Parts: sequence; C-alpha cells; structure tokens
Amino acid sequence: MNAQRSRRSHVSLTLVPTLALLLSSCATAPGTHPAPVSVAQEATRSDAAEILLSLDISAVSTIVFQNTTDLGQRSAAVVTGTVHRWLAGDKVTTATGTPVGAALLAEVEVTEVTVKDETSLQPGDIVYIPVISPSSEPQEVADALPRDLNVVAYLDDELTPEQLQVSEEYRVETGDAEAAGKPRWPLVSPQGFIVTNPSDPGEQIWPFLGSRATGELTDVLPGGRLDGLTDEQRKLIIG
Repeated sequence: MNAQRSRRSHVSLTLVPTLALLLSSCATAPGTHPAPVSVAQEATRSDAAEILLSLDISAVSTIVFQNTTDLGQRSAAVVTGTVHRWLAGDKVTTATGTPVGAALLAEVEVTEVTVKDETSLQPGDIVYIPVISPSSEPQEVADALPRDLNVVAYLDDELTPEQLQVSEEYRVETGDAEAAGKPRWPLVSPQGFIVTNPSDPGEQIWPFLGSRATGELTDVLPGGRLDGLTDEQRKLIIG
C-alpha cells in the first residue's frame, strides 16, 4: 500500500456496522450471534431496495472518507460492473458449536476500471467481494438478494492466502462449492459499494451505510458528487 493511499481524511464510524473478524470469509465477533433475518426466497423489483438496505452487513473496514475523491485515492481499484449473483460463503462456529458468523460473496463482472493503482484488473474480470451475512443461513440470504445489479465498488488489495486462514479455535462449515478458492477483493470502506436501485435507475443505494440518494451511478465514481454520507456522519470525519 503506497503512502498516497494512507494519507486521507477519514474516520471509523460507529454509525455503520462494526467490523467483525475476517476469517476465510467474514464473521461476527467471537461469542456473539449473527443478527436474525427473515427474507423471502425471491426478490421482486419492487422490494429489492428494501432487502438490500435491510442487510446488517459490513465491509472489511469501517473507515469512511470525506468525499469520493479521497475514497478513490485510498482504493487499490475502483470498478464499475454487474453483481450477477451472490454466493453463500463459509459458516463459522466456535469449537463448542456456538455460531460466530457467516459470509456472502458478491460476484461482480467488471465492465470498467476507473482506478487501478498496482492491480491488474481489467474489463471482463470477475471479482468476489466478501461481506458478512445477516443470518447464520447465508444460502437463504444469497437466494433472496437481487441479482444483475449495476454496481460501483471501491476495492482494497486482494486478500492473500495468509489473510484468509482461519484460527484453529474455530470450526468452518464450507459454503457454496463455487465460492471455494475464489479470490477475495474486500471493500476499502462500507462507503465503497454502491448499487443502482433495480426499480428506480435514478436512485443509488449504499447497502452498508443504509443510505440512498437521487442521481446516476456515474455520480458515485471518484470525483462524483454522491458519497452516501449524511451531514451528521460527515461532521465526524477527521482532517
């Protein structure tokens, strides 16, 4: 990570979901239970936005930035693409069987790379973005989430095999077989995952901030006017 990417105005907000342990996917803190969720098996266009905004899930960081320019400068890559589907990741428990958490992977086909830094990402690549499942049954959540979503994602460096290792104190129940071995590109911030409302192309949604705003998807790219923050959140940002 270069020096430019580390010197940006930011703050770790308590107003957004808290970072949990990063295991082979993602999990909530040891000894806690994932938040309950009740989701329909099929998401319609009318309720897709509500389902996305109801997810109590976190990016791999709780840091948010003053604007989209700073967010982009901190990112290893900024990509525009399509969330074709969601895969159920691993479920994690303690050695005694207490639920710790479960993961989802957003499968994104890249159509444009705005920021590349030192990555080799290019249009046509598939990236898998790990997020925390709001339920201990990630397959149910993955099946209910809307697909073929237009997305902009601000990515951190790809996770290494060492970073994906799970401590021996945990037990891992393997998720969707297709999720196994896929390269994980964590979000640089919960602010860095924006999808177009499938029932309203003029509205953009930040699921991990729980916010939405009127505008085009291009408005959330680096230098764009929409950053997903409320005025109160913006006041907390340092620098």
